[in-house]
Amino acid sequence: MKPIEEFLAELISLDIKLLADGDIIRCNAPKGVITPNIKTQIFERKAEIIRFLSNKNNIKEITINLLEEADLDPKIYPQNVTALTLQVNNLLLTGVTGFLGAFLLYELLQRTQSDIYCLVRAESSDLAKNTIQNHLKFYLLWDESFSARIIPIIGDLSQPLLGLTKEQFQRLAHQIDVIYHNGALVNSILPYTAFKAINVLGSQEILRLASLVKVKPVHFISTLSVVQSVNYSKDQVIREENILDCWEKLHNGYAQSKWVAEKIMTIAHSRGIPISIYRPGMITGSSQTGICKHQDLLSTVLKSFIELESAPDLDVMWDITPVDYVSQAIAHLSMQQASLGKVFHLCNPQPLSMTSMIDYIRSFGYTITMAQYDDWRVKLVNFTQHAQENTIRSLPLMFLESFSEEQLQLLHLQYDCQNTLDGLAGSSINCPLPNTELINKYLSYLNLR
Repeated sequence: MKPIEEFLAELISLDIKLLADGDIIRCNAPKGVITPNIKTQIFERKAEIIRFLSNKNNIKEITINLLEEADLDPKIYPQNVTALTLQVNNLLLTGVTGFLGAFLLYELLQRTQSDIYCLVRAESSDLAKNTIQNHLKFYLLWDESFSARIIPIIGDLSQPLLGLTKEQFQRLAHQIDVIYHNGALVNSILPYTAFKAINVLGSQEILRLASLVKVKPVHFISTLSVVQSVNYSKDQVIREENILDCWEKLHNGYAQSKWVAEKIMTIAHSRGIPISIYRPGMITGSSQTGICKHQDLLSTVLKSFIELESAPDLDVMWDITPVDYVSQAIAHLSMQQASLGKVFHLCNPQPLSMTSMIDYIRSFGYTITMAQYDDWRVKLVNFTQHAQENTIRSLPLMFLESFSEEQLQLLHLQYDCQNTLDGLAGSSINCPLPNTELINKYLSYLNLR
């Protein structure tokens, strides 16, 4: 039987979210994802799951030396150091069934003539193709002309050789010209050990593929969470060229795993594999349609403010970065030779203050008062006890009983994005301002307008 954190990580990778509510497990998942086997396992491990989710020690930092974890297999070296091919016929994209993955696939299909191989966990190629198609349809991105160029690869990031046979892995190494590694397990509660197989070892297998037969550039989608350590707070602005050396106080297992993955990417770059790293901040809904990820953080917070008719009086800034901007920026930057070897911060150059956000919401006729944080949180906890959505019920985990001085420092970190702005100069790609128009798009999509 798998350790409980690995079992929960597997459920999260399928977008199955569990929440312990006393002696009850509340479950939220897309239709059809929970198979009879999964349902049986959840039932049989109910007590173990509740103990794990209820134990706050499981969501704290664990004592582990991430520098020792950042060790790339010495066998991963380019077999043939040759000039990079300018003719890109075949791309590999991981994480296509995620939120950003759908929009990134759309942009790559729009901007290239390449066939796009998509690593997907599925029982068959037909089911995988159907999953990808339905995923793009949900986000209003599907075009029937895409179908012939989308090639599913049945695999698994958590497995050696991506879950492929040696022959399949070698064949893929021959076919692929460039890799976009967007796949990852994302969760704010589980410890580092639950993320290691997918986020760290999966990245290592991607680099193994990149090194075989012909050298392939790897465009790695990371996260700004890798620099959200209080050890960086001494710097007024975190710059893209800063050395990634502060790991001791990263705030969760996800950030820790992506930090390690970035470090092994830099090791691979030093061995001759071209690497570009992209660090999105808080990815929000499309600036065109307002459509957002299921139980998106921003939309959940907006809903809670409107339902409570109240918001906390906090001096914080919100990084609202629409998913279509992030995907367009990655696609554009990745097609420039000058981007190789660089780090790009993909965040909104103009973050939104809590006060401005509330003013925008009020402009649509909602009554929202600003309350002292302690009073507001009591109201939030009472509200979430009767909420149906798991994401709303988990808000007290984000809005803590009190913030330490270190945690308050994290809320005020600022991020330079000059590499991104320079790389996008001359294009029509600009991050939308977080204004009334954008907030209106989000509220309208959520049927709150």
